[in-house]
Parts: sequence; C-alpha cells; structure tokens
Amino acid sequence: MRKTLLFTLAATVLASGCARTLTPNETVFAKNLFGDTLEIEGIEVLAGAGVLPLPRDYPALRDPSEPVEAAPPPRKAPDDLCVRKPSPRRYWDWPAAFVLDDNIYFSYRWYPEDAFAGLPDSALYPVAPIMAHELVHVWQWQNRARTNYSPLVSAGESIESKDPYFWVPEAGREFLTYGYEQQAAMVEDFVCYVLFDPKDAKVDELADILRPILPVDTFIAAYAR
Repeated sequence: MRKTLLFTLAATVLASGCARTLTPNETVFAKNLFGDTLEIEGIEVLAGAGVLPLPRDYPALRDPSEPVEAAPPPRKAPDDLCVRKPSPRRYWDWPAAFVLDDNIYFSYRWYPEDAFAGLPDSALYPVAPIMAHELVHVWQWQNRARTNYSPLVSAGESIESKDPYFWVPEAGREFLTYGYEQQAAMVEDFVCYVLFDPKDAKVDELADILRPILPVDTFIAAYAR
C-alpha cells in the first residue's frame, strides 16, 4: 500500500512538470484570435512526447537564483517572411509541433516558454506563427461538430498531398471547405502578416476569408502595428 501511494505521488509530481497551461500572453492572444469559440482553460503545452519535464527555460521551473539571458534586439522582418511557397517535392520531417485533442506538443527545439512574449510591441518568429497554427488544430478539435475534424484525416493529408499546407485562394470558397492543414496554414499566414507585415494586401485577403469564422478585426486592432 505504501509503495503504491509513493509511486502515485511520484508519478503525479513528475506529470505536473511535464505540461503547462497557456501563459497570460498566450491566453490573451487566443481570445483575440478565436473569441469565445475556443475553450482555453483545458489547453496544455508539452515538450517532446510529454513524458519528460519541460525545459528549464519555463519560468515556473527555473531556479530564481539563475540569471536570465537578455532577449536579442528585434530585427526587421524580411519582405518575404510570410510568403507561403509550395514544396517542390514530397518529404517528411519531425514536426515543430503537433496536436492531440487539447494538448499541443512542441519539439524540444521549438518549445517556447511563452510563444507570444513581447506582444503587442514585438513578436517571436517562427514560434508565434507555429503556436497560432497549432491552436487552430485545437480549435478544429473542440469545434469538430462544425468542422468534422479528425486527427487521422488531418494526418492523412500529409500522405495524400505533396504539400498539405499550401493553399490557393478561390473566389467565394468558404474557409471550412479547405483541408485541415490548409485551414491552419491560412490562419498561420494571417497571424504572420498581421504581426510582421501588417500593411501587406494579404492581411485583407485573408481577413475576408476568415471573417465569417473568427473575430479577425479584433485581432488586427490588437496587434497590427
């Protein structure tokens, strides 16, 4: 009995360090982008397969006595930063992040302690667009009665298509008729343009597609600089 209790306590303590909730910045971002269509409270962010503690950069796990490295100075984004180009060939690589239900799994290389640190004055690239992309998959899952989202179908798009993320706007076509990865890519692109190139015509083009689904005008007002 005692061994069982100790094991349970140890497992609980270990698990508590393997995931985190959205940070205040991430919460505000998600509310501005998705409005009341996304239940934020149940979303968790993990690193790797989610079985090891989060990287020590996460503030809740950092020793208060450890010095914090200063953030690098902001740099001007290149003109084509947000331009999506089709992949010339089919290939597979371990993703920067993926979603299962309400859980966002980041690779250790791309795991952020706060994906939207600095907003609204500055933004992190590519972490901010990546997090936006993954939040779309959480949104698709939570709203699957409307989106018909299936993780298996979403994963299968990478097998069926040479580039499941590439999309081409079609006049009159509704957002939910695009593939699941295309939907996430479109929102990712919208976020990228608003944060890094808000005067580009793509902002209005994407806003027109997303407006029936998401409160894009609230998002633009909050973050376009």
